[in-house]
Amino acid sequence: MTTIQFLQEQALFGGVDDRAMAAIIPLLSELNFAAGEAIVSEGDDGDTLFIICSGSVEVLKASAAEDGHFEKRLAVLKVGDVFGEMELIDMQRRSATVRALEPVSALALSNGDLFLIYESDLPTFTLIVLNLARELSRRLRTLDDLAVHYMAITPSGEPW
Repeated sequence: MTTIQFLQEQALFGGVDDRAMAAIIPLLSELNFAAGEAIVSEGDDGDTLFIICSGSVEVLKASAAEDGHFEKRLAVLKVGDVFGEMELIDMQRRSATVRALEPVSALALSNGDLFLIYESDLPTFTLIVLNLARELSRRLRTLDDLAVHYMAITPSGEPW
């Protein structure tokens, strides 16, 4: 099992004290995935977030092409990164497919387990949700930067 110190070093659990981490660790499920295995699939129902403990994954989004369907890589995530958090917040279907690039070990935290933290330790729950919001904000800022980088603007300010 992953140590309290390792988890506290990850953005999701930043600022969570040892006592609270000791209560959270039993809620986490350790899962292993083979290289090439889809961990979550776009469009599926989801109620779990994952913290990568070893290995790396690619985040893929379906896209239509003239010759059919293909997936576009949005990101590569590595140790300490979190995915699946959007479904805990917006209660929508999975927005992308996440596939292991190599053998991956991850910890899973379900929406139900997050609710148990809410019921038993509201300050820790609040801190975790704030950490999730910060992570989503960081990702949105990155997407904003990418959008500006790839947008072609004419001298008149109109998109091409």
